[in-house]
Amino acid sequence: MQFSASRKAWVLLLAAWVVGCGGGGTPVSKSNSTVTQVTVAPSVVSVVAGQVTQLIANAVNSNGGTVSPLPTFTYNSTNTTVATVSPSGLVCGGVWDSFFIVCNGVDNLGNPITGSASITASALGVSSTPIQVTVHPAISSIVVEQAAGCFSNKTTHQFTAHACSLALPHDASGPCSPNGREITPLIGPFSWSSTNSGAGTVDSNGLATAGGPGLAGIIAAAGSVSSPAVDFRSCMPVEIRLHINEKLDEAVTMAVAATQIIQADMVDENGVTTNSAPVGVSNNNTQIATLSGTTLTAVSSGGSGLVASCTPPACGGRINLPVYSNLFSVTVSGASGPTFVYATTTFAPPSGTTPTMIPIDTSKSPIVAGTAINLPGPVNSMIFAPGGAKAYLGTGAGIASLDTASNTVALLDPFVGKALAVSPDGSTAIFSNAANAPDPITGVVGPIQPVAGAQRLVVLSATNHTIQSFVLPGAVAASFTADGFKAFVAANNGNVYVFSNALSLQTISLGGTNRDVTSVASGPLSYFANSAGLEIVGTCNNAQQPAPAVSPFNSTTLQLLGATQNANLIVAMDSTGVDVLTATFGPLTTTFPFTLTAANCAPPATYSNQFIDFGLGPITAHQLLVPGNGTGGVNGSHIVVLPAGTNNVLVAVPGTSGGAATIPLTETGATEPLSGGMTLDGNTVWVGVAGSNTVDQIILTNSASTADALQIPTSFKKSDGVTPAPPNIVGVKPH
Repeated sequence: MQFSASRKAWVLLLAAWVVGCGGGGTPVSKSNSTVTQVTVAPSVVSVVAGQVTQLIANAVNSNGGTVSPLPTFTYNSTNTTVATVSPSGLVCGGVWDSFFIVCNGVDNLGNPITGSASITASALGVSSTPIQVTVHPAISSIVVEQAAGCFSNKTTHQFTAHACSLALPHDASGPCSPNGREITPLIGPFSWSSTNSGAGTVDSNGLATAGGPGLAGIIAAAGSVSSPAVDFRSCMPVEIRLHINEKLDEAVTMAVAATQIIQADMVDENGVTTNSAPVGVSNNNTQIATLSGTTLTAVSSGGSGLVASCTPPACGGRINLPVYSNLFSVTVSGASGPTFVYATTTFAPPSGTTPTMIPIDTSKSPIVAGTAINLPGPVNSMIFAPGGAKAYLGTGAGIASLDTASNTVALLDPFVGKALAVSPDGSTAIFSNAANAPDPITGVVGPIQPVAGAQRLVVLSATNHTIQSFVLPGAVAASFTADGFKAFVAANNGNVYVFSNALSLQTISLGGTNRDVTSVASGPLSYFANSAGLEIVGTCNNAQQPAPAVSPFNSTTLQLLGATQNANLIVAMDSTGVDVLTATFGPLTTTFPFTLTAANCAPPATYSNQFIDFGLGPITAHQLLVPGNGTGGVNGSHIVVLPAGTNNVLVAVPGTSGGAATIPLTETGATEPLSGGMTLDGNTVWVGVAGSNTVDQIILTNSASTADALQIPTSFKKSDGVTPAPPNIVGVKPH
């Protein structure tokens, strides 16, 4: 196509115009420097007579941006006897002198100026929206009227505030008497705020709306004066019900990879039911099932428990009385897959050598000991974190962690103590140097630190490997609640130490001697094996609970305690057998309205017990192994006791008649089982055996058919370099 010269020139001119006005560039427009709107902040001003406050004016162009450079602003007051403004935007609560230096806040009679005015700012012919300025006597205090009772989710309450002044004759009565006069009508609107928006919000007019359970502090302010925070209580739950969505089922049996939708509802202190309640849901065995939002997914065979709770600070903040739901029981059918077993000894190795740990990969065929893992010092304890990615070790060199992916051990802190417990989320581990452990040379069992004044309780943050250290003597065992909100630490001096990341550490006294502690799966109570028998402490109030009217256990000689994860079952090693205690919890109340307090926050409990006697006379137990699955039957219901001084493993099966079995250790020279761990399905234990110095695989298919199926030899040596050291620390990775 041919273009004439004039047509070419026209095209070039048009192209240049497009480039200048658009075409991917930024257009140049005079509107960017043209004032289309003037704004002033703050929008409401409350100022004491004779005092000064700054206004900030801004000029906006048609694109919504700030005009640059800013033009000069002029200010206008509709009542110059009450408020005047300097050229720089300084508002005087009264009248400026001619030099805008002195702000005169009194009238001709010497009284403080009071009243209101509207002020506008103008620039280049554009004026702002007027702002309201109120001038008043000095505010000495602000009083907000109290709110009675609690407010159910999304209900409202109108708060009223009163401004008081000492500059005027005092009121004879009313909210400001006897030490002030109310000047609320003189000061204009208050500004309102909430100290806990999760529990309650408040709008610009003082209308509060209840949110999640807990206490919010509502504050009114005027100028630089604020009221004390007044409590606004969003109703606490008195019952939380966790169930399958659209059903009332509180238990489910699932196949691996199956899913269910979980819902939590609550009844509050007013008797009002809220569906999809604003509470948290915790899972005490994430290796068995995972929870993402409301979707529960089965992962591996075994038992798990879900608990919905109102736990501070996210729920029930400032009330600090946790409330727990029913236990939602999850049973996943099938058998556990292969995992790793870890074995070591508490004895120090020969001089010049390094302590080691042996990994055993159960997926191998044949199953044999793997390459030794070097340790920083002899191990006195090992506890796996949920999921099994880490295990925490107490060693002679300090606190260490085992990484099960790389099979390496790292020293985290030089504190020498015994690992007592790991929180359900794996974020916190508790150690004590008052706990008993074998001496690394002699093997004699005694406290790691025998001097009470030097005994410490140490809490490790697994996230950043920082520690909190407490001078607390006698700590020998610990147990976290299912949600990890609290850990109850049993001390052999009769004390109980209560640790929480959200609250200050507390000490309570049960008297006697505490030997062990466990928490019921649903969370509201913890149980102590005390020299006086069973002692019970409420999670919500740290208070010792009344003993059951009829002793739930066979005897008061309780050695060790454990709890299943998918049922409210407490298992105790008694003098001759095991007690399997079933706890049933009632509602906090059936009468409304109800106010949750520390005196009434622990639920009523009733108990039934099955005692399973091994028929061997008095037994001293090295260890009690309790499965996650607490239901009766074959799969996942075996309770295992490792007795001292006999070459047997003892098995109890709850829910069956008799229910006891004895498994002989078959390796030549075997004298007693020392330490072990259980697979997630509850069907297999791996046990370190003295005498034969082997790690044995014990198959638990049912109470009548059991076997010491496999023996893995170990080669640990004591410090003399000759005497075999037994594998007395054995653990199974939860996988």
